[in-house]
Amino acid sequence: MLSGPSSGKVLQRQFAFLGLVVIGLITLVLSLMVSSVLRRDLLDREWITTADYVRAQVLSHLTPAVMANPGSAEAGKRFERFFQQVATMPEVFRVKVYAADGTVVWSDETQLIGGRFADNPHLNGALAGQTVVNMESGAGKAENVGERNVFARVVEVYVPITFPQASRVAGAVELYKMPQQVFESIRRSQVTAVGTVLTCSVLLYVSLFWVVRRAAHRIDDQHRSLESRGQELARANKELTAVQSQLLEAERLAAIGEVVTAVAHGIRNPLANIRAAAQVAGLGSRDSGLSAPTTKHLVNIMAEVDRLESRLKELLQFARPADRQGVPVDLNALVREAANMVAGRMAAGRVKLAQTLSPDLPPVSGNAMLLEQVVLSLLANAVEAIPSGGGDIAVTTGTTRMESGASAVFVEIADSGVGIPAERLPKLFTPFYTTKAQGTGLGLAIAKKFTEAHGGVIAASNRPGAGASFRVTLPALVES
Repeated sequence: MLSGPSSGKVLQRQFAFLGLVVIGLITLVLSLMVSSVLRRDLLDREWITTADYVRAQVLSHLTPAVMANPGSAEAGKRFERFFQQVATMPEVFRVKVYAADGTVVWSDETQLIGGRFADNPHLNGALAGQTVVNMESGAGKAENVGERNVFARVVEVYVPITFPQASRVAGAVELYKMPQQVFESIRRSQVTAVGTVLTCSVLLYVSLFWVVRRAAHRIDDQHRSLESRGQELARANKELTAVQSQLLEAERLAAIGEVVTAVAHGIRNPLANIRAAAQVAGLGSRDSGLSAPTTKHLVNIMAEVDRLESRLKELLQFARPADRQGVPVDLNALVREAANMVAGRMAAGRVKLAQTLSPDLPPVSGNAMLLEQVVLSLLANAVEAIPSGGGDIAVTTGTTRMESGASAVFVEIADSGVGIPAERLPKLFTPFYTTKAQGTGLGLAIAKKFTEAHGGVIAASNRPGAGASFRVTLPALVES
């Protein structure tokens, strides 16, 4: 399960912020660069066009002679025609013509003719043969005093006057322009360029966000798929571990089966001999006139031999399992029979047995001999757990429920012994595991196997005071 924000959502949030910042910065830088380039290129084109036009008009209307003698009537007419042609250019409102020494030889403002302004670096640049553009305020120049409000917004263009036959600059032309249209065109171009950049940036951000969002969903899907596979692997590993445990237990139980088979075959012949001897002795007692108690004991010996023979048959069937039909079994009667079988051992160990048997206990379906062996093993185990000074054993039966909710009955055997160490509880039902010096480790293992063969469960626990408790839960027989 996802324990926090998924990696896909984290990636999406990070891109939403970082992508916006990065694309915003890129958009800002591109907007500034495009605006600057557009402004520079458009202005350069404007000044180049203006300068080329002025040079063309210079060559059409002015001559070296005119520049050498600007005060003549012919020169005045030519300057006037030159001005009229240059003034046709948009936004030009003043024209001045300088001689090579920087003296104003003609101007539409007649009071400036004859003046000289040596502190004008832009004019000096034009007289040196360069086309110069001054976009700074011209209100501070001496020739513009008195017209500050006008010249605060003008652009000065200085164009050198050269003739093909001459090797030196003959003078310079100064134009005053108020290029509102140019700046408006630049502003529109900048707005268009910036708008285009912003639109492209928004489209780029939306596209990338969509791509990242799809990638985030795929990452989340893969993450969930990996988690699901991890859970499946964990379940498979758990099942494999359980299967391995079952295989190990099956191997151990197979070993038990071999032992049981060998022991059963080894015991059955002596038992048959014992029964035959007892039977012969019983027949002889009638002829020889032996006492009634002796005859009774011989009968008991044959009965116990028959009981052992029956148990050995069941053990052999357990070692070589076959389909066995279950019959109704009274658990209370089975508990009483098992208690009678260990009564002698209890008396020898000064153990007191208390039985609390439910009077309305429903029967269970199974093999009475195997179920009796389960109870007998638990009672024997309880007797052995009690110290030599004596103690108590409590046997209780009753009704309960299985984990599945089905009706069930139980038999619980509790002793007042020393209890079971907590670290040994998980191993109690493992074949051949024992803590007793003379134990075989098979009693509880067989009890567990017989219980599970009947669809039941067996569990062990320590009592709150002292001693241990074993509970066997079996499905109740439901009459259809």
